[in-house]
Amino acid sequence: MAITKGRPRPVPDVGEAFIAKAPDAAKPASRWQRGTRTQITLSIAPELLEQVDAVAHREHLSRASLLTVWINDRLKREAAAGQHG
Repeated sequence: MAITKGRPRPVPDVGEAFIAKAPDAAKPASRWQRGTRTQITLSIAPELLEQVDAVAHREHLSRASLLTVWINDRLKREAAAGQHG
């Protein structure tokens, strides 16, 4: 029976491995993307969630859409305040 060699293993780049272990080489956490949107996780009190859901229902929006509207409004106000102050 003949002795066969397996596939050659790629030689690890020692320099790249060293740099990757450096504390300032930390890569940002990967984000879960859905199309052009980034999904986030939010933990809030159940009572707040009930209030948010009530407003979303009253405005005929999904919870995510309502939060997006609120965040956009707040960021626009912050930007406007920054220009005047």
